[in-house]
Amino acid sequence: MLRNNYIKYIFLFNYVVLFFAIALSLYYAYNLFLDLIKNSANKNLISINKQIAKNVNMELKYVSNSVKALGENYKKLHEEEYEYIKNKPLYEHKSIKNDNITFFIDYTDQNDFSFKSDNVAMILSNLNQDKETVARELNIFHQLTPALESIQNTLDFSWVYITSVNDFMLIYPYVPYENAKNIYKPTQQHFYKAANFKQKSVGWEEPYYDLAGDGVLVTASYPIYNKNENLLGVASHDITIDNIAKEILNGTTIYKDSVSFLISKQGKVISSTSKAHMQEIEKNDKLRYKGNFHYRTLRDAKQNGLDQIVVSSHKHLNKLGDEIISKIKPMKNVNTQLWNSKIEAFNEYILLVSQIPVTGWILVSYVPKDSIRDGTISIFYQIFLILSIFITTLFIFSAILAMRHLITPLEIINNASKRFGEGKTKIKVSYSNINLLKTLFETFNTMVDNINLNKHILEQKVQERTLKLQDEINRRKDVEQKLRKISRTDSLTEIWNRGYFFEILNKEVSRSHRYNINIALLMVDIDLFKKINDTYGHDIGDKAIKHVVSIINKNIRTDNVFGRLGGEEFGIIVTDLKNPDISNDIAKRLVKSVEQSPLVVNNESINITISISNIRKEDDSNTLYIRSDKALYLAKEKGRNRFEEI
Repeated sequence: MLRNNYIKYIFLFNYVVLFFAIALSLYYAYNLFLDLIKNSANKNLISINKQIAKNVNMELKYVSNSVKALGENYKKLHEEEYEYIKNKPLYEHKSIKNDNITFFIDYTDQNDFSFKSDNVAMILSNLNQDKETVARELNIFHQLTPALESIQNTLDFSWVYITSVNDFMLIYPYVPYENAKNIYKPTQQHFYKAANFKQKSVGWEEPYYDLAGDGVLVTASYPIYNKNENLLGVASHDITIDNIAKEILNGTTIYKDSVSFLISKQGKVISSTSKAHMQEIEKNDKLRYKGNFHYRTLRDAKQNGLDQIVVSSHKHLNKLGDEIISKIKPMKNVNTQLWNSKIEAFNEYILLVSQIPVTGWILVSYVPKDSIRDGTISIFYQIFLILSIFITTLFIFSAILAMRHLITPLEIINNASKRFGEGKTKIKVSYSNINLLKTLFETFNTMVDNINLNKHILEQKVQERTLKLQDEINRRKDVEQKLRKISRTDSLTEIWNRGYFFEILNKEVSRSHRYNINIALLMVDIDLFKKINDTYGHDIGDKAIKHVVSIINKNIRTDNVFGRLGGEEFGIIVTDLKNPDISNDIAKRLVKSVEQSPLVVNNESINITISISNIRKEDDSNTLYIRSDKALYLAKEKGRNRFEEI
């Protein structure tokens, strides 16, 4: 009994000593915490500002790369020779005209779409272009439309557009005729001139207010040159920077009374976290869409060629703008630095300056030194008070709980665990404090060893079962692939069967109408095939079918679709025809090839008859097939071994 009480007193004494040790540690931690905060605050602010600037720079760089890719696509299409582009005359394109523009409405049977709908607008400002040039540009624009849609849908911004050197514009999303009819000479506009023609790279325009109501915009423009270094036009992307500016600035104002603002490389103010500053910015910038409000002194601005700007009423911000712009050097990568300003108004502030290389924008943050210290002390006091109350309560509660429910139960659990580990099922409990922790650890290790052994055995079984399941999955996949091929392929000729051929025909007809692509359906029939079967048997008939299929396969493109429709009848889908007349050449070549490589049966050569049906605007797959079938019968009536077109 005395030994048990002694252990309890020692246990209680340890609690008291530990409590005072923690209290003393908290006191020293407080002083150390203040020193660490003072030393780390600047690093944290730099890290935060730099990371935010990196994120924005990456987003703007993506915009720059996307507009460059758009320009390169235009260049590629402009240099390639597409027959169907040349052959589509201008009168096939619908348009509305006035004295300034021709507004093309190829994509709708309506008079017009709604503003900013998911469509493209095509506007010609220079009305002195020859018809062939205009028709070519229109058809190139048709092929560029998916690229513009993809860029605009990927980034939740405002406008994507191409301006050709001959004043022809392709714009996405849609600008109705009523909004576009006053557009004149786009090659003389600010967004066109924003391109970096000197270095032939992406150029960024100074921020401006959007006349369509999308807030503050900035334009990335990329000049497009052909292989002869002749200018073809400019690809542009307008992006809304209000949300970007808020994202940048809000993440930098983590301390009370701190202010962050974003300026261009010329000092034009884009945004600020201060409401008073923002009211001044919006009041002055909305007087003209290009925006004219700067953090610059008039004297310094005039020396740098900025004669017509409006400066802030906050003189210390104007001086700071002059100081930063005059000393900061352009960087290739995002750079954030502590700024040692000589301006007296900022003596009690920590100044940070970050550069965004893609646009040259400058992020400036100034944080009151007192707000860092006061915030740190306040936080520490709150933490200290909470910890003190929590630790005191915990110590009192845990001491009482340990005395009543830990020491004695531990002895019982220890003895029970030991005897159970030895395999004894009848447990006789007795009080003993000798070797308490050692026995508990040994008992725990015994249980861990048993658990690990069982776990290892279980993992082996799971692995074996997994391998068996994977083998079964692979086997079933192989079977599925074979069955899929069998279901789509003609067993005799190993070309597509009737069902899968018409499935492909439906898709190709839909694609033809959607993208204005010419396709043709050729029907092939072996002449007098029934006579061959009846006279020489089905073996010779099968040989004749394989012979004809082999010759046709050698004389058509791999992207053409070739299938057996039944018996001696075959179908060929000729896709992506640059000229509808090409289908006649294909048919003529096939008839001639079979004639020149005959399968002779009893001095009789096997020939074929072919019908041709080029797709029309009103066609679906059924009407296209019916016309081709009629043409086949017409060809047979006219003598066989020939082709006929309807």
